[in-house]
Amino acid sequence: MTFPVPCLSKKHRIFVPGVVVFVVGLCLSAALGAALILVPQALGGAGVRVAVRQQPLLPWLVMLVGALVSLGLAAATVRRLRRRREAYAQARTQARARHSDQRIQALFNQAAVGVVQLDAETGVFEQVNQRYASLLGLPLEALPGRRFSEFIHPGDRAEHATLMQRLGRGEIQEYQHELRLIRSDGSIIWVEETASSIGRGLRGQSLNLGVVQDVTERRRLEQHHRENEERLRAVLQRLPVGLAIVSEADEIVYRNDRFVHTCGYTEADVTSVAGWWDKAYPDAQKRQQACDQLQSAKMRARALDGKIQPAEYQIVCRDGTARTVEIGGVAMDGQYLITLEDLSPRKAAEEEIRYLAFYDLLTQLPNRRLLLDRLQQALGAGARRQRSGALLMLDVDNFKTLNETRGHDQGDALLRQVATRLRDSVDGAHTVGRQGGDEFVVVLEDLGEDPVQVAAMAQEVGQTILQALRQPYVLDDGQDCHATVSIGATVFQGLDDTVDELLRRADLAMYQAKKAGRDTLQFFDPRMQQVVRERATLEQDLRTGLAQQQFELFFQPQVEGGSIIGAEGLLRWRHPGQGFISPANFIPLAEESGLIVPLGEWVLHTACEQLARWAHDPAMAQMVVAVNVSPRQFYQAQFVDQVLAALALSGAPPSRLKLELTEGLLLTDIDDTIEKMVQLKQHGVGFSLDDFGTGYSSLAYLKRLPLDQLKIDQSFVRDVLTDPNDAAIAKTIVALGTSLGLRVIAEGVETEAQRAFLQEHGCHAWQGYLLSPPVPMAQFEALARKWAARQIPGH
Repeated sequence: MTFPVPCLSKKHRIFVPGVVVFVVGLCLSAALGAALILVPQALGGAGVRVAVRQQPLLPWLVMLVGALVSLGLAAATVRRLRRRREAYAQARTQARARHSDQRIQALFNQAAVGVVQLDAETGVFEQVNQRYASLLGLPLEALPGRRFSEFIHPGDRAEHATLMQRLGRGEIQEYQHELRLIRSDGSIIWVEETASSIGRGLRGQSLNLGVVQDVTERRRLEQHHRENEERLRAVLQRLPVGLAIVSEADEIVYRNDRFVHTCGYTEADVTSVAGWWDKAYPDAQKRQQACDQLQSAKMRARALDGKIQPAEYQIVCRDGTARTVEIGGVAMDGQYLITLEDLSPRKAAEEEIRYLAFYDLLTQLPNRRLLLDRLQQALGAGARRQRSGALLMLDVDNFKTLNETRGHDQGDALLRQVATRLRDSVDGAHTVGRQGGDEFVVVLEDLGEDPVQVAAMAQEVGQTILQALRQPYVLDDGQDCHATVSIGATVFQGLDDTVDELLRRADLAMYQAKKAGRDTLQFFDPRMQQVVRERATLEQDLRTGLAQQQFELFFQPQVEGGSIIGAEGLLRWRHPGQGFISPANFIPLAEESGLIVPLGEWVLHTACEQLARWAHDPAMAQMVVAVNVSPRQFYQAQFVDQVLAALALSGAPPSRLKLELTEGLLLTDIDDTIEKMVQLKQHGVGFSLDDFGTGYSSLAYLKRLPLDQLKIDQSFVRDVLTDPNDAAIAKTIVALGTSLGLRVIAEGVETEAQRAFLQEHGCHAWQGYLLSPPVPMAQFEALARKWAARQIPGH
């Protein structure tokens, strides 16, 4: 038979040995008591029985004492077992505590972040882990006893001290913030510190636990990110196009300066897209159209590649001005990046480009390109309507002279006034344009069906233009100017003639008007074409002759006092196919084409070379050579240098060179003319005023010019014996020259009677066919030597 043993807890198991001791002791006491009662009876001794009877309580006393002793033993046993158990439990607890401390210390030392125990009041390190020491760049054993504040950056100490004080006062349970620490090598790191109070230490001091983590790299990345954001924001602000970010709720969450500058609406004015449209499009109908247009573009962007195709919009800006803008953008993450570009500069540039392409900047008239287009349209319209028109081409007479004498700025001023008068003289239905240079074109459209009547109407318009343009002008320099134009005209009907053909005809007619004396109108004559072809051929031959040295310098003797004192060097052209070409035919062409400048330089160099050769010949050493200088050549800025260079290179004596100038030079910048003459005069070069009496010389100019000689033009000498006016002019020129201390020479003397008349009235120097025509250098030398021999006695 078994009895169930009750399940005892660990707390009650300690009483089991005590109970056992007590039970055993009790049993032994009971047995001893029983023995005291039963043994005497068994022995049967009388003495024993008497003793037992006398002490009847003795057995019970023995059992009581035994029970008490058993109870004491049991209690002692329980106490001893309890002490052993408590000692064992304490040992186990201590072992566990030591194991836990070891684990905590290992975690403390091996933590990936810096951990530190600080004295809350003094801030002295109590315990520091290896990671913390590494952050500061010091060995672990160097930190205990030092203050944490030593390593805090001065700029962060005040804030850190405040947080520590609040933590010590219990205002906060913990804090977390970022600060800078100074490492042992002086470098600075950023750390994130988390601190909390952890009670008291063994000495009763308050302790704080701090955990720090190096966030320098994170801070650097954050700083880099902030800089990138700031840079991006700066870029967006400075972009030459307006930018705005629109949220899903159609709120404008961002707009750059260019956006505001373009439309004028700031965040204070409008915050939503709807509000912006209300401002930009006051007209409800136009606003709805614009909104629908942009909404469609946004839907297409969402459905396709996200790009909002740019489109033009006419908005009203904050200042009330209308402006053309281009709105586009991209869809991105539920938002829209909207671009707003001001097209006003581009529109203005396009308009300027169009204007520059079709209008002349100086006169504001249609240029050649637009003229050709309108002329082509006029031809097409005439063909459809069977009606005729006319083309007038105008050229300002002597414009080159004005440009060269008074400057290009004054020439431009004249062209502007000519353009203005042309516009005022022609009906607005017709076209007035500038062909280029000093040429203008008038296209008269739809004048009628009869070409004869059309020509009469064109003649009438042309005469109106001539009358208007011949009126005096006042240029920018405040001086008056007289100018005329030559007009060439041609009639056109339909598309039988091309634009180029009509222009060529008008140009030929204009050339004929110049031939007719200028300030007139001439209609196209087919015979003009032959003249123009011959002129073009002659110009080309002139260029070829200059390149192939087909020119020669002839000399016409000049006589004074019965002796040949020098000669005038005259240019002659020996054409390989046509022989000698008259100077009257090629000199004007050279003037117009500009070839007179290189021709004049050739004459100058040739004359100087000849003077240099004669300087070594006693019979010719005293000869003076006069050469003509054209205004165009004289106006060259380097003219003085050219003359001096020719003299220096050839070795010719400057005093033997005389430059003949025409009176046309006196119409130019007289101060510049005098300055150049004085410079050359200082080197010994002489000057003669050629063709005197045919121009516009004034006594005031003559007195200022450093001249040596006046030359009476042959037109006066020719009829000096038969025309009283010419005779009076010749005598006046001689008297004027004498009064100014100038020598006077007459050209074109062909008879002895002419020479005698001039001699009688004081003109002792002359040249002309009476002695010799212009001849080659060899013939002139022979003639000069012959005349020199006549002056020597015995010859």
